This record gives sequence, structure tokens and C-alpha cells, in this order.
Amino acid sequence: MTDEHQDRIYQGVLRMVIWDEPKADVFHRMEVNGIAQAEAQQMYHKARAARIAIIRTAAARTAAGGFGLLFIGVSVIIGSLNGLGGITRTPLIACMMATAFGTWRLFKGLFGFILAHSKEGSLADDED
Repeated sequence: MTDEHQDRIYQGVLRMVIWDEPKADVFHRMEVNGIAQAEAQQMYHKARAARIAIIRTAAARTAAGGFGLLFIGVSVIIGSLNGLGGITRTPLIACMMATAFGTWRLFKGLFGFILAHSKEGSLADDED
């Protein structure tokens, strides 16, 4: 089997794993294409690791954005309380909302990063 043919099969396996198709279907595809069981296990684990890396990258981006919002909101509130200038009600509410939303995004990203291995469903369906 040529490297090009094997790479094409791996790309198909990767798509199936990213779409979260059943493991039995993925192994059936490899069996039909003449991939040995040991090599099929390696391909599957490589594709699964790629899926987890994609999920963790997106979760880290979410957590970083949440941390940024949290940092900005808290910084403005603390700055206004320490005499850097007064803050009226509307900007204060905006800072509180940014802080709350940032906290939510930070924890969503952290839990997404930690629980990446257990995420179910296609990654194409994520709207985050």
C-alpha cells in the first residue's frame, strides 16, 4: 500500500472521528480498505488525539477570551473604586456584565479543556 493511499484512508478516518461516527464504523472502513488491525488501532488513536487537540484548542480560546473580559471588567471597577475617576451607573453595569460573561466563558473554556476526551457529537456542530 502506498503512502498516498494510506494518507487518504487516514484523512477519511479523521473526518469520521471528527464527526463522531461510531468506532465500529471507523474500523469497518479501515478493514474494507485493507488496513491491518494493529495499524488500524494506531490510525484511530492518532485521529482521536487530533480530535481532542481541536476541542482543547477551541476551549483554550474560549477561556482566554473569558479571562480577558473578566480582567477588563474587574480592572475598570477596581480602578474606579481606587480614585482613578468616578464611574456612572451605565458603565458600571456594563463592567459587571462583562465580568459575569467573562467568568462564564472562562469556566466554560476550562471545563471544555478538561473534559475534551468525553465530548460527544460532531465538531462541525459547535457554534462557539
